[in-house]
Amino acid sequence: MLFLIVKILMLALAYKLYLVKKEPYFSALLFSIPLALFGLFMGHSLMGVFVGSAILFALAFICFLLMTKLPRGMPEYAVLAVTAAIVIFAI
Repeated sequence: MLFLIVKILMLALAYKLYLVKKEPYFSALLFSIPLALFGLFMGHSLMGVFVGSAILFALAFICFLLMTKLPRGMPEYAVLAVTAAIVIFAI
């Protein structure tokens, strides 16, 4: 439960960084690296943390890359909502 709250918080912070810099790479890094460090701190296996972090980085990078291609407004929020739903329910 704590890890889920941290994932949602990091997604919100990554989105905030995206709004400022419009750089998908840095926003995806801000999302995945702290989660990897938090996973290691929680005692998860090193290989599991690396695989999970790679999946989360790829998901966030695709999300923020799509946001750069879409117009601002509802399409951007729809991509963010789908990404949040995948992060909450699937990963």
